[in-house]
Amino acid sequence: MNLTSSSLSQFNVGLSQFFAKEMVRRTKQETKETKETKETHKKKTPEPTPIQATIKRMENVKEAHMHGRLGVGKKWCAPRIAHACNKEARPGYASMPAHEYTEEPSVLLEKVRVLADLLRASEHCVVYTGAGISTASGIDDYASKGTASIATGKSSASVKYRPKGKKGLNAEPTFAHYTVSELYRQGMVQNWLQQNHDGLPQKSGYPQSALNEIHGGWFDPSNPVVPMNGSLRDDFYSWMIEEEERADLVLTMGTSLCGMNADRIVSTASNKFCQLGVGLGSVIIGFQQTTLDTISSLRIFARIDEVMLLLALEMKLNVPTTPYTFTPTKNQVYNVPYDNNGCKLSPSSTQPMMKLNLQRGAKLRLTGGPGKGYQGHVVRTSTQNEGKYSFTCQFPCTRENSKHQGKRPSLYSLGGWMIEAACRGELKMLPVVNC
Repeated sequence: MNLTSSSLSQFNVGLSQFFAKEMVRRTKQETKETKETKETHKKKTPEPTPIQATIKRMENVKEAHMHGRLGVGKKWCAPRIAHACNKEARPGYASMPAHEYTEEPSVLLEKVRVLADLLRASEHCVVYTGAGISTASGIDDYASKGTASIATGKSSASVKYRPKGKKGLNAEPTFAHYTVSELYRQGMVQNWLQQNHDGLPQKSGYPQSALNEIHGGWFDPSNPVVPMNGSLRDDFYSWMIEEEERADLVLTMGTSLCGMNADRIVSTASNKFCQLGVGLGSVIIGFQQTTLDTISSLRIFARIDEVMLLLALEMKLNVPTTPYTFTPTKNQVYNVPYDNNGCKLSPSSTQPMMKLNLQRGAKLRLTGGPGKGYQGHVVRTSTQNEGKYSFTCQFPCTRENSKHQGKRPSLYSLGGWMIEAACRGELKMLPVVNC
């Protein structure tokens, strides 16, 4: 994709305006540099002007809390307070006050350059995301508080960054989702640990086989949303532990890091770097403070889409932004290399591939999760659904610990990307089989 203000307007007005300002700034900077001699052109941190001195900023914390360990001693300016809110971001959890902060533009650019260097140096980067990466798609989060929030509030600072159109199951990916997908294609990201359920990584082209939806997924009937009193799926938990051990860098975006089990992937990478000097640690991006900021390698207080846009420019990434499309077979029957229990066939197996029937009315059985063994059927095929990228199935309620579990008929979506991945033999287990 050739980045322009016009092309970025497909996401929101705010990102388009931010890009335009950045292009003007870069043009002025290039003009200035051509006029300066090598002797006078030295990078210096500008002294705060009287105007800057009147701005309310983060205070009474160490440099590492504001900038991460790699920012200590760089004399970066403290982040501005963009929205003051003393309410707790996640009541009942290990969270911080819901104040929101933003970086000075010059500091943000320097931090993005550090981020780019970390990604280039990493051998096994895991992306860890929470609800904050999806607020620009119109999906609300839990931690943003108040109508003046620059993430989800009603002020112009927030509204211009949030689309008024498709939401929920029909929400579309943000620029950040597309950027992570491109980083994966470039070999700079190896795995994505996703707290969200929204399917936006897959809609941006990220492969299901490298995505761990640890808290459940809206487009996988065998992996329903995990309630707060629920339990993580054993196979997804084991996969998370494997990635925790392998990660030398964890890129964390849009999560309050309030003590969820999956937060361990950030704390482990951070502690390895801080205590043992092993790996590259963690990068945390978001508006709000977290309890892990002081042990992060790099802390960026900014809008996630804007950070990813600057990163794409810094790394000269060509970021495709065409949403996922599913191409169904004419008869909605798919040849997949799995057995009748949904287990993947070995390469040496002589057993014929399964013909997975997803025609309307076809009977299905769930192969995993709290609803393992539940039987249901296809209600609508992909061609009958808005967006045409998912099937709608009906099963008894699969929500763990619900009084309706196993009883009340409920509708679930099945992403077309899962079927295509299954056809290529990329999934460890089919989510559904015929019965």
